[in-house]
Amino acid sequence: MADNITLDIQQAGYRFDQYDDKGPTSSSSFIKEFRAFPWATQVGRANGGSEPTISVKNHTTGIDLWVSAAEHEGGYVYLVGIVYPKQKHSLIGLGKPVPVRWVEIYVAEQAAMVEGTFKTYFGGSFNDTMSQLRALPKFAEMEARE
Repeated sequence: MADNITLDIQQAGYRFDQYDDKGPTSSSSFIKEFRAFPWATQVGRANGGSEPTISVKNHTTGIDLWVSAAEHEGGYVYLVGIVYPKQKHSLIGLGKPVPVRWVEIYVAEQAAMVEGTFKTYFGGSFNDTMSQLRALPKFAEMEARE
């Protein structure tokens, strides 16, 4: 594996800083975890904690990608978030740029969209990953809480 990428899982209701560390991963390992995860039984059971989430972290580039699920029209949709380093201007855009961790979150209605985006991420192209995500409806973007 060219990059040091790890995987972790948050079950619904976990504290926001609680997760199951699965260690180093690959595209095929992620796809197996994603397909085996009990999304339908986990959605909507956060009870003040986290929603079900699978995250991968590239420790070389500092770019993380995660997928969660949220209730929608009697079922659920996937929320796919990417966290990356970004320069943000302080003082309402007038100040000197400062480095921050930025998150963009998109809505994916089908598992195939999620899998395709993660395959691109594992391929190492940030620009292609962003292009795929930006073709989806945007849910939110903000400075990441870490």
